[in-house]
Amino acid sequence: MKKFIKSLIIFLAIPSIYFGANMLINRFIYVNEELPMTYKNVLIAGDSHPQLSINENYFSNAQNISQTAEPYVLTFWKLKKILNTIKPDTLILGFAPHNISQFNDFKFTRQPWVNEMMKRAYPIIEFDTPLIDYSIYRQVLWKQTAFYPKQNHIIYLSKFSNESTSTNFSKWKKTVKTHYFDGRKELQVSEISKNYLDSIVDLCQVKNISLVLTSHPLHKKYINEIPIDIMEEYLRLNIKYSKSHIVFDRTTDHYPDSLFFNIDHLNGVGAKKFTKELISHLNTIAKTQN
Repeated sequence: MKKFIKSLIIFLAIPSIYFGANMLINRFIYVNEELPMTYKNVLIAGDSHPQLSINENYFSNAQNISQTAEPYVLTFWKLKKILNTIKPDTLILGFAPHNISQFNDFKFTRQPWVNEMMKRAYPIIEFDTPLIDYSIYRQVLWKQTAFYPKQNHIIYLSKFSNESTSTNFSKWKKTVKTHYFDGRKELQVSEISKNYLDSIVDLCQVKNISLVLTSHPLHKKYINEIPIDIMEEYLRLNIKYSKSHIVFDRTTDHYPDSLFFNIDHLNGVGAKKFTKELISHLNTIAKTQN
């Protein structure tokens, strides 16, 4: 019996040492990993709205790091990591009504988002947020770090990507339901999202970075379905932030259907138009300040 137990301990110890060593090695790598970024005057951050609507190539020196479905909490973690080594002059941040909806609170606890969000966030995650499903975090951390040393753990950076010229409104009701309803229950304003938005604003102030909050036009069908409480809070925050920062809010501006990819995203042609309008607005402000 003693021999069996000894053999069992040895049998279990070998893989435990192997997996544990890999996890420690990978942790060392991602804690010390250099960002694959060079200095940029302008950073563009947020979810799929700025990712698909703000073309970094029309700026003289900009990088779009936005990613699909990214909540403000993940944007905040990303920026804290990036701004340790790179300090842009300006941060352009996506700021639309859906960004303060409670559905963002589900991103780290529910499918279909949670695995993807954990996969992006594990190298930079901060545990003082109430949003984390720790069981899924441990599963993702195990899959990403236990099996072999990885040279690249940074999958939370992206770039502008929108070459589509098509328009498809067929799934617009599903989009509205995802953003503003939990089953039949209408979602409210997310206090957590608001708090992390404030954290991003404060971070920019500490780092002396100019902040631009922006939203591209949304289709009328989509706008008409935004819950009143969320829209009113969005407009209130617009007024609040515009006192100290640039707010380029084109949420309710009219764009023809031909410039939309779907009900809440622009296609490539729409992105070109919106990006040039944004740059023109920023240039006008710069001239008045000089």
